Amino acid sequence: MRTAFFLLYSFLLISSVPPARAQDPARSLQKAFNDAAAKAGKAVVSIEVVREGAARVVEPEYFFGYMMPTERVYRYDIEGVGSGVIVDPDGYILTNYHVVEGAKAIKVKMLNEKGRERTFIAEPAGGDSEMDLAVLKMRSGEKFPYLRLAAEKTPKVGDWAIAVGFPFGLRQTVTAGIVSARGVSLKIQGRNYSGLIQTDAAINQGNSGGALLDIDGDVIGINTAIISPSGAFAGMSYAVPAAEAARVFADVRAGRRARRGWLGVSLLQADPVMMARLGVRGRAGGIINEVIAGSPAEKAGFRRGDVIVSCDGTPVETNEDLVHRIYTRRPGDKAEIVFLRDGSEMSASVTLAERTEAGTAPARSARGASAGSASTSWEGVDFGAGRDGALVLKVSPDSRLYGYLHEGDLVREINRSPVRDAAGLRKAAAGADLREGVLFDLVRDGQPMYLSVQSQR
Repeated sequence: MRTAFFLLYSFLLISSVPPARAQDPARSLQKAFNDAAAKAGKAVVSIEVVREGAARVVEPEYFFGYMMPTERVYRYDIEGVGSGVIVDPDGYILTNYHVVEGAKAIKVKMLNEKGRERTFIAEPAGGDSEMDLAVLKMRSGEKFPYLRLAAEKTPKVGDWAIAVGFPFGLRQTVTAGIVSARGVSLKIQGRNYSGLIQTDAAINQGNSGGALLDIDGDVIGINTAIISPSGAFAGMSYAVPAAEAARVFADVRAGRRARRGWLGVSLLQADPVMMARLGVRGRAGGIINEVIAGSPAEKAGFRRGDVIVSCDGTPVETNEDLVHRIYTRRPGDKAEIVFLRDGSEMSASVTLAERTEAGTAPARSARGASAGSASTSWEGVDFGAGRDGALVLKVSPDSRLYGYLHEGDLVREINRSPVRDAAGLRKAAAGADLREGVLFDLVRDGQPMYLSVQSQR
């Protein structure tokens, strides 16, 4: 009887304990989150900035009974908040450039090991406005806890992502999600971003400059932007990758000015019609729309109409793809470019130069059109004589080219056939079929561009 009771008690005791195998993965994951949050708690800081604002007001002043309007300028302080990450024990902080841009005073708040708040004055040490990254240095000789910039890590879509910052200037907050996408390009508030990490970890105003961590608690990105119709989190947050942040920080730490590579071309994303008319099928790439005079691209022999398909072994389809690949390199570095010309694959090793003001804006081409009566018509479009091309004078609303060609466009090629006058237009148009697709090379508002049109009607 005793033996039976002992066996029954032992069985009940064993069966009441959940299998360790079922509990360990969940508990291990929870501990990983706990450890990452604990590491970040000491090294992710709140940043408060003061900027100077100004308002011009016209006020009346009275002189001997006469009112004289006088303009006065009133200056006032504007406060802003953001986040930052200590990435060096000497008190260097990475944040977004837009968080501290124009600041006349910067305060950094952080928690010590006992959870008490400490405040430091910080000064800008450098940065890169194009990458939206800034480096601050706290005024202190002590050593600080910091997070490691995992420049060597390439997060995969589906990896855990942990965002740490100070949303709305409130207390430090930790949110989690996954890496939703990589290599994202977008334009927000006039600033162009490329190569971003997208995550669904909740980020709000005030999180800018905070840390995006992996499950090991290493920094894989600097939280930078959100897309939201309401201004609050809507499931799409973006971070500058740690590899780019590490390059900027290394330059600043070494006292170097950020110098970025420049190739000197602008690309248009190619569609099937463009590729077919350029003699390329079954490939993807970006068409060179313009080559800047005196640029490395011009010296390497690139031509307008070449199709760039890869840079340093990475596929290229848009201008943003190429800019990201080149901008993250330094002047003097070599870029291996694979491109297509008249259907043939070619390659070039290009030595990059430094981006200059002259090279940031594409050169404008004079339209040189002459006003006059129509000299020829095609597909409901009236053309007149232009300098080195046919000038679009009028586009009929019934034309299949309506909405594509605009009045004032200067057509220089149709399906790669040159158009220099009315005779050239008629000859080029004779072999063009809009059902199969037509590629125009034209100048619009002084800017050269390629335009593809395909219509089944």
